[in-house]
Amino acid sequence: MNSETPHAVVAGVCLASMAHGAAVTGSSSKPQPSQLIDLGRELEFRAMFTWYSDPRGETDFYDRHLWEGKIAGWSKEGYNAIIWLGANELGCAAQGGGQVLLTLDEFPEAKELPPDKTKRIIGQMKWLFRRARRAGMKNFLYTGTVWVTPAFAKAHGIWDPMPVSDTVSNFHNEPYGGVLHPECGVVNDDTKRYTAGVFEEFARLYEDLDGFYAAIGECLPGDRGAFFRDAIVPGLERSGRKPLIIAHQWQVPLDTYVNNIAPKSVYDNTWLGFHAYNSEQLTDAKPYPGVIAWMEATGLPTVVMVYPANVTQFPFNSPKYAYEIAREMKKMPALRGFVYWEFPQPKLSALFREALAYYGHHREPYSDDRWVDELAKAFGDRSAARHFLNAYNVSGRIIPEMCALVYGGTDFTKRELRIPYNLISSPHWLTSPARGIMLTPIGVYARGEGSWSQGGSVFDITPFEHMEKVRAMGEECLREAEEAMKTVPEEHRAEAEEAYDWMKGYQLLSRYYDRKVAAGVYALMYANQHKPADMQAAKKAADEALSVYLEATDFWRERLDPIMVRLSGQPMHEVTVNLSMAQLIDSERTDRQQIAEIFNW
Repeated sequence: MNSETPHAVVAGVCLASMAHGAAVTGSSSKPQPSQLIDLGRELEFRAMFTWYSDPRGETDFYDRHLWEGKIAGWSKEGYNAIIWLGANELGCAAQGGGQVLLTLDEFPEAKELPPDKTKRIIGQMKWLFRRARRAGMKNFLYTGTVWVTPAFAKAHGIWDPMPVSDTVSNFHNEPYGGVLHPECGVVNDDTKRYTAGVFEEFARLYEDLDGFYAAIGECLPGDRGAFFRDAIVPGLERSGRKPLIIAHQWQVPLDTYVNNIAPKSVYDNTWLGFHAYNSEQLTDAKPYPGVIAWMEATGLPTVVMVYPANVTQFPFNSPKYAYEIAREMKKMPALRGFVYWEFPQPKLSALFREALAYYGHHREPYSDDRWVDELAKAFGDRSAARHFLNAYNVSGRIIPEMCALVYGGTDFTKRELRIPYNLISSPHWLTSPARGIMLTPIGVYARGEGSWSQGGSVFDITPFEHMEKVRAMGEECLREAEEAMKTVPEEHRAEAEEAYDWMKGYQLLSRYYDRKVAAGVYALMYANQHKPADMQAAKKAADEALSVYLEATDFWRERLDPIMVRLSGQPMHEVTVNLSMAQLIDSERTDRQQIAEIFNW
């Protein structure tokens, strides 16, 4: 019998174990038959989210060999749909807009490309959709709202700044994504007509395009649901194809979504696209409450985005974690599936990516054996493979568990390579919504409220207990990697040494997390309760945090940077703010120097 994870496990750590100090381990255990959960159905929608580079330049958009490999690989892993994100006529700041994929014959004033260029782009996009279809995958184009081509905006007098109102978004006048985009954010008869025409042409022109994953709310002034009804639906209806539209609720109020988007009388082939399973990160196998609330309120078939933007520089490679997410999804009858946006490097998340599709597609419970078989090919030895699998299953929880405590739902709050004290000094009143009341917020703990030590029964796990488990995970994954190295054959040594180095990097990261959070908690305790011992403990932990951070970054630069350069073309860095490692170190030194000012001592 295959082993099954007990239902009480959350993010791989039993809550009771965390509360009472049980050891963290990466190996699976055999449950009693009564613990087995009927996994039931298949998740019918299993999509990869992929970028394509701007077709208006000579880019890898045209590299058919590259795309053959990607599409075939995703299909083999069990993905059955692709969400295509890139420059298009309904673009957004991250994608780039303008005339890209369409002829725009209905709007000659919107054209910007010569006919031969347009023909070449359309030919390649049709090839991509056709190739995906032949691999058994459906195609969905990611679209924004409300965007026109710059030529159209100039021709219709909406290029210049306009007063913000119910028909003009502030994004029309201000830099968006660091760039000024006057072609977005204006609702009038012209932009409604353009939007309808673009949706219609996409559906008519691309016979292998199955539908749209449409971000409805961003840049849209006024009633955001009404624009869907008045501008998007007419184009879908006129196409004659009834394409599926997954209406991404990003920045759309629930009431207008329910009234103007969800009803079948508006458009009878609409699904809810929810952003995202754990917001713009992963902290838990369980969904956040908003997923369930929106599914219940809209009554629509639902697709959720799995969006691990908090793990970009380290391996995120736990198949067991992916299994637990798929299992939780299957408990929600309205949930048809997921869209996986792979933020980590593909090689560093290969097992997670494959397992998410595999367990979404199959009913079987988790077993190590399938993944040991795969890793044995890389490491040349089943014993080594099993230890590395244990290491991946443990290390895959380290960053999510830390983010569950030092919480921030957006991808702007990066905590992967560094935790600034200002994320703790707020004070920090939130933890992962999936934990309910089981994880004591730092701010609550610092005020002396809500913990067992204070006699309460509301909160279970204190910040110190939680971070001890995070640090234990770092030690455990390194121990597993050390055991693995003992039996790796010489011809597989290089691959194994890289895996070992990542686990060593994780061990140092977890030690830094533990000391940095401890320093912040003590500092906030002193700011609230003014006990001199807390101030001394904060300074001591802050010194230790800086020391281990310098040790960690030395190791990352020496051993991990070369791997990342080979995989991505650049060393490890903080993606959102684009800081070098040297700048991160300078910021960490400044944090230590200014701890008293940051916490208002």
